[in-house]
Amino acid sequence: MKKKARLTLSLALLVLFAVGSAALVHAAAPERIVSLVPSLTENLFALGVGDKVVGVTSWCTYPPEAQERTVVGDAFNLNIEVLLSLEPDLVLADSTLVSSHIDNLRALGIEVVTISPTTVEEVIESMVTLGAVVGAEQAGQELADQMRERLAQLTSMVPAGSSKRVFVEIWHEPLSTVGPGSYLHELINLAGGENIAADTGQAWPQFSEEQVIARDPEVVILTNFNLNEALQRPAWQGLAAYREGAVYEVNPDLYVRPTPRLLDGLAELIHLLHGVEI
Repeated sequence: MKKKARLTLSLALLVLFAVGSAALVHAAAPERIVSLVPSLTENLFALGVGDKVVGVTSWCTYPPEAQERTVVGDAFNLNIEVLLSLEPDLVLADSTLVSSHIDNLRALGIEVVTISPTTVEEVIESMVTLGAVVGAEQAGQELADQMRERLAQLTSMVPAGSSKRVFVEIWHEPLSTVGPGSYLHELINLAGGENIAADTGQAWPQFSEEQVIARDPEVVILTNFNLNEALQRPAWQGLAAYREGAVYEVNPDLYVRPTPRLLDGLAELIHLLHGVEI
């Protein structure tokens, strides 16, 4: 009888362990996700869990399927009522955006996870982190491995000993650029360029026109779809980039969103700086 009782107890504990494990697996794999960051929305689709995304911001424009989801606001202002109506079991955010809402959402019992990479390596590793959060561990690791492999291939194509002075214009009024602490600054270095704003000590600093002229960039990259305006600036006509026709307008999403497409931006940057066909 004692053996039978012990066997019954063991079976009962085994059942409870199995049920508990299943609950943990379910908890680790959310079914209704709201993404408050365009890059995280893009990465969710890249991980193959786009079908679980029920809410996004108005800035979540890629991939096109993301625009079919319910909009809960933009990167700074949220419609909490709409967000709550979606009954999310996970909200993904960036600690530098909508930060005032994160505590409020958590107070309402909603799980909020923030992912905010600041380097290319952190962007790659964030695929693993995000994959683990949404129950797509294998996809996250595979995506990170693919990004590292492509990064190595791209950097191997940069001509040895090459270096060109580069100015990246993020905004023109006030004139703003990129500096240390931003992955775009890192992309310039990886592409064999020299960021003329490298000494600012800020990730996204303002930069004066006088500084640009004094440092005479050989390549100017515009991320604000303002090529016509930029080409007509009288004081810039003597810059090396203007004399050589090396002023380029690019798709900003490839340069400022921490997603796998960041490497598309690197590939384009290598081509623009060195004429390398990729």
